[in-house]
Amino acid sequence: MATAIYDSSVDVLTAARKRLEFVFDNFREVHVSISGGKDSTVLAHLALIEARKRNRKVGLFFLDEEVVYESTVRQIEYLMELYPENTNRLWLQIPFCLTNAVSLTEGQLVAWEPGRHKDWMRPKKAYSIHAAPWDREKQTVGNKSKGFGFYDVIENWERCHSGVAYLVGMRATEHTNRWLAVVQHPVDVGGEMVHWATKNGANVNFNPLYDWQYWDVWKYIHQENLRYSRVYDWQFRKGTPFHQCRVSSLIHEKSFRSLCDLPEFEPKTYERLCERIKGISFASETGKASRMFGVSKLPKNYDSWRGYRDFLLATYPDAEKKGIFVKRFAKHLDNDYVARQQCRQLVLNDYENNLPIANKEDPRVALIQYYRENL
Repeated sequence: MATAIYDSSVDVLTAARKRLEFVFDNFREVHVSISGGKDSTVLAHLALIEARKRNRKVGLFFLDEEVVYESTVRQIEYLMELYPENTNRLWLQIPFCLTNAVSLTEGQLVAWEPGRHKDWMRPKKAYSIHAAPWDREKQTVGNKSKGFGFYDVIENWERCHSGVAYLVGMRATEHTNRWLAVVQHPVDVGGEMVHWATKNGANVNFNPLYDWQYWDVWKYIHQENLRYSRVYDWQFRKGTPFHQCRVSSLIHEKSFRSLCDLPEFEPKTYERLCERIKGISFASETGKASRMFGVSKLPKNYDSWRGYRDFLLATYPDAEKKGIFVKRFAKHLDNDYVARQQCRQLVLNDYENNLPIANKEDPRVALIQYYRENL
């Protein structure tokens, strides 16, 4: 009978080291996905230490979105140079589409767009990968309305490899969905059922830090004297709670609020971003406004979210993407609870449905009725 390969009684650091030993024992090729954030910094360091013990190399994979903090770029450079003799640099700087949540007239950015070298946020690294390393004839696109996007790059990259262990710095304690993503589909590796891994085509994804808390991550960074992105320091000084400090993209629908602090944190990055793509200045000023990008208060000219939604839909400037919203909304209930969420998707240009809508009656109605009957 398959058994767990680690002892649940040990601390998370010891457990993570044992998990990495297991991965290196069972896979000749190991890649670590890095983002410049604290979790992937710790995971990359642990993997590099294990690779050094074995006189092997580990691939550090970074998909460069171009529109990122300068601090993120510095952190990636730091990790790539930490143990160069044990590192395969897999820094991908190829053209792909990113949703721009802060502009309806320029709803997409083509990162590293060919022919617009002078407009890029910065030059490409000399040692980075500048062209797609897979067969372009076999390249797949998940959402043709968007074009070749971020997850298409990941999927095609992974498909052109086989037998690779991909290490991901996902921590299950961040959200229930992350916990489910980690443990829901265990994988048999060498006769051992691994509950912190998932099958990924001809490869396997591993989550060695899945049971770490954010304080475990910071403790390791302190103990090992690792460098980390300065964005964390700036966020903490602004009063952001420890567990909410994070480094992410600057323009997608889940992280655009970063633009509000960007002029203060990295003024040169902000200036360059304003030149690169539309909507940045406006989002920087209104990203946290409840009547604008927050979509939590109804604009004063409207008496219902349904009315506001109808206005936004009627004036949506991109006919093709407008059709996506019309088709999606036709399947939803027509009430103000759902309409407010639809407004949020329209304002944030979320034609990809990354901000899913809870399609149900307003739960506050039942709650109010309960109090009326029982108080």
